[in-house]
Amino acid sequence: MFEKVNRSGLIIYLYYNRDAKKLQEYGDICYHSKKHRYLQLYVPTEELDDLVERLGKERFIKKIRRCHIQELETPFVGNLYRNEENVII
Repeated sequence: MFEKVNRSGLIIYLYYNRDAKKLQEYGDICYHSKKHRYLQLYVPTEELDDLVERLGKERFIKKIRRCHIQELETPFVGNLYRNEENVII
């Protein structure tokens, strides 16, 4: 059916909010902050370097940052419940 595609996130700061529509062809827009004029764009990881280079040449983009959420460790070790024995009063 569907294959899982590894994607990476980009935070793209814009000069004007009206230019957000132009970025829909590059990937999936997950979030767009109209007040702070940035958006979060998810693109395939294989195309990330080429895409950052192409987007860096666009005049309507102020700044591009990469998301580092993939680098965080997600398996949490330990118990979330508080032990009554280990509490010091």
